[in-house]
Amino acid sequence: MDEKSLAQIAKTLGTSKQEVKEAIEDLKRRGLAREEKGRIVLSPLAMRRAISDVQRKLAAILSGYIPTENPYIVRKAGKPEGKPQILNTRVLVEYIANYFNEGWGVGEIQREFPFLTREEIEAAIQYYLNHKEEIDRDREESERMYRENAPKGEVVGIEGRGI
Repeated sequence: MDEKSLAQIAKTLGTSKQEVKEAIEDLKRRGLAREEKGRIVLSPLAMRRAISDVQRKLAAILSGYIPTENPYIVRKAGKPEGKPQILNTRVLVEYIANYFNEGWGVGEIQREFPFLTREEIEAAIQYYLNHKEEIDRDREESERMYRENAPKGEVVGIEGRGI
């Protein structure tokens, strides 16, 4: 990767070029990244196996996500940006917020989402608490869309089957 690209990534991550270089080298050493034609190519496991905040954010950027201030929370790049979600999953922060608002603890949420780590769940809760107004708006919009699009009508039972 050239110096200009390193400088641009370092600026985006709010870190030094040296830290970006070290993160890339460690990912390469661990078989999670390789360089092809001057570009870094990540393994699909790179985001889940990143061991530092710089590696997580680097993996997010190289995979087409926008990192947030929390290294475990990203948004899909594009116009409009995607909703905040846990890195390398399809789990939106609003889903975790729903459970949290119902009084569920981290352990209970982890039993519902066994593929998430405790750190990821705690990060989602912290992100929610720091962006409560935005996430609550997302939750309300999701609920409204569900109500508008949910099947309507009577529930039809099976007659004559002894049920």
